[in-house]
Amino acid sequence: MYGENGAQMRTELAALLRQHRVMHRLPADSPAERTEVGQQILRFRHALIVWCAQAIRVAQPLTFPNIPPKPADPFRATTEHGAAISELARALELARDQATAPAASSTELATPSSNDVVEHWRLAARAAALAEHDTAPDLAVHLTAAQARTIAGDVAAISQALVVLDRRYRNTPDWESLPGCDRLGWAALATALDVSLGQPDYSVDQTGWRPRTKPIRGPAKPGILGVLQAEHNLLVRLKSFPNAMNLRLIVDSQRLLSSQLVPYAERVDPELAEQWRARTATYTRMQRELRNVGGRLGNGAGATTEAANAVSRMKALPADTVIEPRMLGGFQTLFRRIDERISDVLEAGVERGAFVQRVTVPRLVSGEGRLVHPVRERFVPVARAADLEVIRTAREHLRPPAKPVAASPGASRIDLHAALIHRPLEKGAQPDVPGF
Repeated sequence: MYGENGAQMRTELAALLRQHRVMHRLPADSPAERTEVGQQILRFRHALIVWCAQAIRVAQPLTFPNIPPKPADPFRATTEHGAAISELARALELARDQATAPAASSTELATPSSNDVVEHWRLAARAAALAEHDTAPDLAVHLTAAQARTIAGDVAAISQALVVLDRRYRNTPDWESLPGCDRLGWAALATALDVSLGQPDYSVDQTGWRPRTKPIRGPAKPGILGVLQAEHNLLVRLKSFPNAMNLRLIVDSQRLLSSQLVPYAERVDPELAEQWRARTATYTRMQRELRNVGGRLGNGAGATTEAANAVSRMKALPADTVIEPRMLGGFQTLFRRIDERISDVLEAGVERGAFVQRVTVPRLVSGEGRLVHPVRERFVPVARAADLEVIRTAREHLRPPAKPVAASPGASRIDLHAALIHRPLEKGAQPDVPGF
């Protein structure tokens, strides 16, 4: 995700900013070898510039200046919003387009280096290459204005670090300075100041590209691994919308699986076992409430098969089986995602008109002489999601509460900021912070 790749870039750049006397850290066997290392660093730096130029263009349409604009002049064109960010975008594109160093190859990005300086650059460049997926235009359409400003602040900090490092590496043989380095530095500083006036939204770290989840094919794994395999495949198969009958079978499988896992969890994690007891009670209630819900739209045969496999494999486990905490954590992760998906299926079923509800129709009892008068029932469309008891249950007990937005910028942002404002102590001065 963006948080992982962004943190990797900031961590490696902060480590590079703390490295002084760079020429003594590069290979000194021959001038040719030092030149080759310098060109490799330029290729890694180019990957960072490419990502910065892409990310700032993605964030630019959603960012706004934090100062009131001047009155519009009807005889002049409207001034551009976010002047600092626009200037940073142009400076980054200039540095990208006028650079003569080629981009680092995938092999070069994946091959570790024995030199500490080069390795920091490689890790930062690899994170930048991966982050291009996180800030692609098709994923960035879901960003909010506050999240876009956070990305702009990250780009500004990384650009400032590149400007500082460019000055520090200028004595490297055949070193190519950043085109428009001064312009880039001032634009990055202005953008950082502009963005800092607003309230950042660090939930952007949870966005980005994720690999597509695929089913685990092949024969059933032995023991508890087979149960995990079937539960994982159930989550994947739930991408297709199940009909009401198959949904009841899937809900029943989760009830049985949760109850059967409770004794195994009690041996290792009693708190987790209590959570699974509550999950069992929730699915028991949902199964009872789904008896009054019908509908033939959808399929879900594959998900039903995997649900049956999970229950049957769980019943086949020996009673003395010990499940490791790591596998219990795997079940908890799968349970959480399946709960979210089942809640989404219930909500989407009402929106699509796929579910109908059984209601009792009042009738007059005639004097036919029969001892038993059957209840007259009909299936009617569900007008609102709140009309179904099963949806109310899912909202209250199954859907996990929303996680609060992180108010802290994170360790990597703080570390990079501290490295940017760091000034070496004068000779004979004492540090203000212990252990400096």
